[in-house]
Amino acid sequence: MTSRKTFNLFTISEARNVIFGIATLWIGLFHSDYMTLSRITDNQFFIDLFGSFRGMGNIGVDMFLFLSGIGLYFSYSKDSHVLSFWKKRLKRVLPTALLIGIFYFSFRYATGRYNSGLPHYLSRISFTYFFFKGERVFWFISVILALYIVFPIFYKLIERFRLWGMLGLVAVIVAGTFLVRAVAPGFYSYWEIALCRVPSFVIGIWAGKFVMEKREINRNWLWFFLALAVGMTALLANYSPIMNSLVPGYNKEVEPMYIFFYRYTGTILAITLVILLSWLCTTIRHKGRGNLLRNFFEFVGMYSMEYYMIYLNVNHYIERVYQTKPEHQFMLYFGSFVVSLALCVLVRKVCDYFMAYMQRKPKDLEELRAARKALKAERKKKA
Repeated sequence: MTSRKTFNLFTISEARNVIFGIATLWIGLFHSDYMTLSRITDNQFFIDLFGSFRGMGNIGVDMFLFLSGIGLYFSYSKDSHVLSFWKKRLKRVLPTALLIGIFYFSFRYATGRYNSGLPHYLSRISFTYFFFKGERVFWFISVILALYIVFPIFYKLIERFRLWGMLGLVAVIVAGTFLVRAVAPGFYSYWEIALCRVPSFVIGIWAGKFVMEKREINRNWLWFFLALAVGMTALLANYSPIMNSLVPGYNKEVEPMYIFFYRYTGTILAITLVILLSWLCTTIRHKGRGNLLRNFFEFVGMYSMEYYMIYLNVNHYIERVYQTKPEHQFMLYFGSFVVSLALCVLVRKVCDYFMAYMQRKPKDLEELRAARKALKAERKKKA
């Protein structure tokens, strides 16, 4: 039984879907750059506070990757057969991703938004286009599929060398990122959004062992994580002024070359937020409060991948087509949310039905063959 003076790291796993939901909605808010409080209040402090909160929503990606690393550690520890692991992961991601991707890109080609030919179309629907051209439509799907491929290597290194394995991997990834930055700045500008996020995933794999073993730490560490979260938040909120003072001539054109400052600070903030939110979720649950809100976030978290792929495009499409006025910003945001969530449920049901059908089919064929053999045997007897 957990002592009141300790914090059980397994609560991170218990609150996983809730935090997925929070991170997913935060990412959606980040991409809804029309959202402000200027029509609700004249208080500049609250307007700036909300603007900073919305602007840091891309930290949700790091939270997602950290939790994914933990979840994959659980999965691989139970079944370390590489092909079996890849099969399970691909079955979880590819049907939904392909359905949404094929529909989205086919629509874009049919309406003339894209006209780059069949090879580019196939590269887009196979989620490899990001690596060649840096196109950021569904870039996260491209990256998570690549991380699934290399995960067994990461797992074995971390399992063998533990802390030093994790630190070594992070060092190699960071060094590789800077090498790409120095040698191929064009590709770095394509890939930095992914390369700078990989440490979050690696640290998640390392943390997975402690979460799975239900390791307990002194609750005083939560104060440290809170202080760290506040410090990282302050740095990110003032990122532009800090960079302007540190880098002469800093502007939007050179920003991608220095964005790693923001990304790595975001990694630290994301990990601390996951820990703090897991503690908060568990505390609220034990007190029997906030059940409705927690269930809501958990429901969204169950459809996090579908929501990521659908919401961003539904939201931008509605905003562009209907040229939404500023006074309708909240209607647009919540309308996009409801439509996207309904489509998430529909897409999941279609994919589940398809996968269930594909799994039944071999069994049906075997039954058909058995019936044919029985019929032949019966005919032979009659003959």
